[in-house]
Amino acid sequence: MFAYVEVKQLANSLRLTIGGYSSQGIKIENQDAFAAWHPEGIIGETKGAAIAIADGVSACKKAKEASNTCVTSFVQDYFQTPETWTVKKSIGKILNGLNLWCNGQHDYQNQGHSQMLTTFSSLVAKSTTGFISHVGDSRIYRLQDGNFEQLTSDHAAVYGNARHLTRAMGAEPHLDVDFLKIDLRRGDLFLLSTDGVHDFVSNKQLSEELKRCQQGDKMLFEATAKVVVDQALKNNSNDNLTCVIVRIDDLSDPNIDEQYQQLTRLAMPPALEAGMKLEGYRVLQTVFNGTRSSLYKVVDDKTQQVFGLKTPSQHFADDPIYLAGFLREEWVGQRLNHPNIMGIHHRPDDAKFMYHVCEFIDGLTLRQWMLDNPTPSLSQVRQIIEPTISGLRIMQRQEMRHRDIKPENIMINSLGEVKLIDFGTVYVAALEETDGYEASDTPVGSVHYIAPEYHMSNNSSAQSDLFSLAVVVYELLTGKLPFKPFPYKDYVPTNYAEWEYISVRKIRPDLPTWIDLTLKKALQPNPKHRYEAYSEFWHDLNKPSSDLKAQQRSQPLIEKNPVLFWKGLSIVLFILIIVQWILLSH
Repeated sequence: MFAYVEVKQLANSLRLTIGGYSSQGIKIENQDAFAAWHPEGIIGETKGAAIAIADGVSACKKAKEASNTCVTSFVQDYFQTPETWTVKKSIGKILNGLNLWCNGQHDYQNQGHSQMLTTFSSLVAKSTTGFISHVGDSRIYRLQDGNFEQLTSDHAAVYGNARHLTRAMGAEPHLDVDFLKIDLRRGDLFLLSTDGVHDFVSNKQLSEELKRCQQGDKMLFEATAKVVVDQALKNNSNDNLTCVIVRIDDLSDPNIDEQYQQLTRLAMPPALEAGMKLEGYRVLQTVFNGTRSSLYKVVDDKTQQVFGLKTPSQHFADDPIYLAGFLREEWVGQRLNHPNIMGIHHRPDDAKFMYHVCEFIDGLTLRQWMLDNPTPSLSQVRQIIEPTISGLRIMQRQEMRHRDIKPENIMINSLGEVKLIDFGTVYVAALEETDGYEASDTPVGSVHYIAPEYHMSNNSSAQSDLFSLAVVVYELLTGKLPFKPFPYKDYVPTNYAEWEYISVRKIRPDLPTWIDLTLKKALQPNPKHRYEAYSEFWHDLNKPSSDLKAQQRSQPLIEKNPVLFWKGLSIVLFILIIVQWILLSH
């Protein structure tokens, strides 16, 4: 069986050539399988290319089905995972699902063992990075700068005269996968093979055959793969045989390239006024003009739909980092579809100016709502925080972090619906793993809402967003920030002890103690002592958990009920004064 793939992408993007050959050899049935795909367009740019090889365990009745299912499902499903997921997460989700499926194919008449066992090895090439996943004894080799090396380790052990797999897809409910991340270079050559090949062809022979594909006609790939298989058969291979060859023809960072192309192609829009038009959008009113951006309420002349149109500020026309962040905000917003997150639509393909077409939110910021409601009830606060958490959890599932949670970035529309806005500083794990954007040397976001670990080490997590949200909750209830101010404006603490929490009950004594304990836990400077999940925080905002009740009972009276403590202390002091007066008078 031959397979040949020559993928032609846009200039300056990832390009590969892939060719392979598979044979049943001396066996009746070919239980090996391989698959490869590099889709064209945006998916190919953001997800890369996927190549997989598998060798079904011949002792199983469904060995061929196992290998074919694993490679085809892997290649298909990988490109269905969210673009915001890391390759490792995408691969982990897919392989765990496939493993459970294979493991469930039991033959209860044959000791109940699974009848779908297979090895599995894959290479995902994305941007300038390769990601290898591996189970079993199929192999992946690389020829780079003349050096030929085996990148995978065999999961097999010899017992007597036989070799047995120690790991395989379907063998156990829990799958243990080797995962390796490597740098790619132009001209890199990879060879994927099953044991019917590499057990009978030396590394020297494999290397020499692979070198034939460094230059020359691309049709050599399938021919070279067949030569390798034929050599193994000549050397008395008694198994199925599969060989796949991959060459990295060109490399790029799709995200940076895409941003750079837009930065050089799109012009900065002028300041707009009511009645003016920009590429089919007529301005109805100016919502705000800020130092970093402007927002207009516009109507699409073709559809009569109302949108928000956000433009970058002319002050940052020569700042590529700011403009890249502006474009990244659009990329993020287009990949988040949730009622509590502001939607961003695709700009027209023939657009000449840089702007976002976004959902128009007719309402007010949470900051303005706080000014209008200085002492809200717990019920009112919960009605705002619940949908905010819902939006943040969606971002977390997409491997994103907002990193700038504050009252100005939460909107409440005229129907009372809550919307998260402003994605210019959002962290996207999928972009980070291939250096898809330039990281800031300092924490992004608003200083009073940034989590301590982000302040001190520039490292954030979902717990960092949770901390920022807890600051918002505290401020909603009190109108103040939860920590004592630092010595001066730009002061950055060096340890967690410098964050001194102010009890919410010192400002709102009408609030129950367990609310104070909930906020204190959510605002723990050290993330190890903070809530790990939004669900835990939300639960404790609604009713005290058993842990909080126990903590409340063990609290000193001065913390549990400061008013009662000081009243009691005043009475005791008054009694002592009277007793002293009586004693002195006698």
